Amino acid sequence: MSRVTSGGKFISEIDGFRFLAILPVVINHVSQRVERHATVAFEPALDQDPFFFWMSRGYVGIYVFFVISGFILCLPFASHNLLGTKKVRLGDYFVRRLTRLEPPYIIAMTIFFIVLLIQHAPWDDLFPRYLHSLTYTHNLFYLRWSKINPVAWTLEVEVQFYLMAPFLAMAFFSIRDRWIRRCTLIAFIIGLVCVQQYFGWWNYPWSFFILGHLHYFMIGFVLADIYLLDWNVGRSPRLLLDILSVLCILSLFVFTDHDIVSRLAYPVILFFLFYGAFRSVYVIQAFRNRWIVAIGGMCYTIYLIHLPMAEGFGKLAGKFPVTNHYIVNLLVQLPVFLVLLFAVSVVFFLAIEKPCMNKDWPKQLKEKIVQRYRLLKS
Repeated sequence: MSRVTSGGKFISEIDGFRFLAILPVVINHVSQRVERHATVAFEPALDQDPFFFWMSRGYVGIYVFFVISGFILCLPFASHNLLGTKKVRLGDYFVRRLTRLEPPYIIAMTIFFIVLLIQHAPWDDLFPRYLHSLTYTHNLFYLRWSKINPVAWTLEVEVQFYLMAPFLAMAFFSIRDRWIRRCTLIAFIIGLVCVQQYFGWWNYPWSFFILGHLHYFMIGFVLADIYLLDWNVGRSPRLLLDILSVLCILSLFVFTDHDIVSRLAYPVILFFLFYGAFRSVYVIQAFRNRWIVAIGGMCYTIYLIHLPMAEGFGKLAGKFPVTNHYIVNLLVQLPVFLVLLFAVSVVFFLAIEKPCMNKDWPKQLKEKIVQRYRLLKS
């Protein structure tokens, strides 16, 4: 169940953060399916139900994912510039992104494409969307969520960042003075939020592109800088930072508006969530729990497959309501779905995603094919 990292260095708490990110996303999508496929009228009405309001805030997990991506992807480039470690070759970087992420993505999207065709989705509409989804251009051409798998819109944003990350990292981490560099990063984040607010880039259709979300990734840059230079000889845990990180987690669900104050508050909250958790006493131990780490390590698989599964499960579960209270139905359906999702995710992860974590898998596969060919020929 453990992940394989290309650099050999495994930061277990990062998978704990991934767990923190994926859980509210899954809960949010299950909650939506409870609403969509309900065969009873809920009391109180959902627009007046506080439980539904809080369950629908799960999209904040996407922002946590973006911070993690910024941190992880800039780390080797920052390490080279700041600590003099081995230089990252751009060719290796892009090939690694391709071989690590593409096979699970293509397989999952193809499965869902076939399922939709079996359900009589029109070929003329679905096939072009399938091709655009595979090439991460669906957002660009349709300005809509993919019909194949709606959550793929965030993966397209991630891919846009993957293309930019090496050049952003080389630009910012070429600044030698740490405080000038960090102040420049912070100014860049604040400036981005202000520009986004002025031009409305946080809103549709710009929200489907990197410009509406780049500041979240850049928070990861600031954290990587601190991680490499300030914590390279260890971190001193403080109980006060446990409280800070928990308060930040709760605050993510509070600041949900798109006014400038809320949008400036989000980067601050996300930064101190990670900063506090990294140096906490108990929160960091929770994030290093082997079950949390294992589930967080499968987050890419879970993210790829959970929404189509939730849609199918919701259609079935909606036929068997348990009272006319939304929260009761959610609390009954959610545990069952989570167990089912976990079981399917383990199979997909072990069979498809984990083998792709081995950076040498294309070479090894080629060698096996050559060997098999020679045996057949002989």
